[in-house]
Amino acid sequence: MSCMPCFLAGVFHLHCMVINKGGNDMKMLKQNSEAVSPVIGVMLMLVVTVILAAAVSSTSTGLIKSSDPAPTAVFTVEVAKGEPLFYGSLEVPNPADWISIKEITGDAIDTKNLKIVTTNYNATGTMVREIVAGETISYAGSTYTGTVPFNNQGNHLFGNPENAFGNYTVKPGVTMYAIDGAMSGYPTTYPQWGPLTDIMGNVYYDYDSDPTEMQAMFADWCNVSDGDIVNVKIIDIASETVIFTTDVEVM
Repeated sequence: MSCMPCFLAGVFHLHCMVINKGGNDMKMLKQNSEAVSPVIGVMLMLVVTVILAAAVSSTSTGLIKSSDPAPTAVFTVEVAKGEPLFYGSLEVPNPADWISIKEITGDAIDTKNLKIVTTNYNATGTMVREIVAGETISYAGSTYTGTVPFNNQGNHLFGNPENAFGNYTVKPGVTMYAIDGAMSGYPTTYPQWGPLTDIMGNVYYDYDSDPTEMQAMFADWCNVSDGDIVNVKIIDIASETVIFTTDVEVM
């Protein structure tokens, strides 16, 4: 009988130890689970990051490989007001307004892939004018589309389509040009440069009718004078790369 209390005390102590041990195991399991969850999350984030990086790299590489490099070329540019002009096989001693853009060295470039951007720093309103294939101009009383600047074959007065900007290739030795007044004399009346209003009521500056060749090339051309500085840029349309740019003093 005297040993019974000791026995019960021992059983109670053992039971407490088992309970405590079980509780500790559960606590450790919970702690381990809590510790593992963030690790798994971090690993998943790393995996996703690696996959995304690989995908972006692959896409970028594909884009780079599929893009053609912009052509390269060097030009000489002359702009004149009331000066004689020599172009193609013809000599025109009459005073004329003209621009000549001659490729000196570089790639052969289809002009349909080019955009010419000119800046008349003294223009009223808009100073910049963009020239792309398909521009409509007037020349010697006729209207042409996609014609300036012509190449230097000397027969553009007859509206030959192969000489129109966008229909020929410029390469070393080829000159692109636009002229007013050389063959047929200056127009008696010029389209007027000034503010116009679009259908939305927005005001912009342009010519009030189809421009002449030089008006198509420059904003507010009638107000350009000898000694003025104008800028000419030649841009590759596909890449929007400026192939050539220069400031020119008007002769």
